[in-house]
Amino acid sequence: MTGNNEQKELRQTKAKKAAPAIIRLFQGMLIGVGGILPGISGGVMCAIFGLYQPVMEFLAHPIRNFKTHIRLLLPAGIGLVLGFLGLAKLVLMLFQSNEIVATCVFVGLILGMLPSLWKEAGEKGRKPSSFVTMGVSFAVIFGIFLALELIADASLAITPNLWWFFVSGVLFGLGIVVPGMSASSPLLYLGLMEPLLDVASSFMDSVAHFLAGGVSFAEAVSAMRFDAAIPFVLGVAAVFVSLSRLVNFLIGKYYSQFYHGIFGVVAATTLPILIFKLEASKDLLVKLLCLVGGFAAAWLLDRISRKYTENA
Repeated sequence: MTGNNEQKELRQTKAKKAAPAIIRLFQGMLIGVGGILPGISGGVMCAIFGLYQPVMEFLAHPIRNFKTHIRLLLPAGIGLVLGFLGLAKLVLMLFQSNEIVATCVFVGLILGMLPSLWKEAGEKGRKPSSFVTMGVSFAVIFGIFLALELIADASLAITPNLWWFFVSGVLFGLGIVVPGMSASSPLLYLGLMEPLLDVASSFMDSVAHFLAGGVSFAEAVSAMRFDAAIPFVLGVAAVFVSLSRLVNFLIGKYYSQFYHGIFGVVAATTLPILIFKLEASKDLLVKLLCLVGGFAAAWLLDRISRKYTENA
């Protein structure tokens, strides 16, 4: 009888130790979703779950902080990958079903994030230099997209290759490292969202077919699109290695200017989509409904997130 009690206590102890890891795994999945779903920032989700500072500390000094941070961040990291890959198939299906509707919903999500980002930017006050930073960042980014639109034919889309998948990784990494920065709007404008989703979807399909016994291991690996996945991962890693310390420094010393600059970037990458990618003359009511629906969903998510942080 005593032995049974000891075994029961041992199982309960193991369950208690496993619970935080399971929670972190789930939180990591939501962060991965935030990295790919427009209107949600992976960095903001990190902050909501109290993971942003540990992530930045680990990225800034991985060797020094390995022992103290790995048990916390490993489940979240696994969850991030699962969340990113798991959602990709669903979003890709939406794009393939109706690209214009998908784009409108996603732009609505991005627009719905702007009020929260504006409030975040003003948490420590607004200085003249904050508005200067916002104006300059908006002008530079919007000017780049405008130049691309004027130089190239409007119907000319970027052909995904090693370089552009690397750029996609850089944008995704920025969405994690910089709270409030969403990679979705530049990916949508550059036409890289759907190719990236296709790569992630191919990876998940290959794993599923292998587990179901439909293909061999070699066939599954050959279909996983490592030609695109590797440069994407390198792009994410490049951001993590090169910007983690800089972002820590800027947020600590120039909080207001930094976040107003981010606001300018997000606005500047969203406006060209509305101007150049959506034709107002066709199905205007449907597009407006999709934009409003996306905005409302992002606003509701923000309210839920704030309630979570207040009760945490």
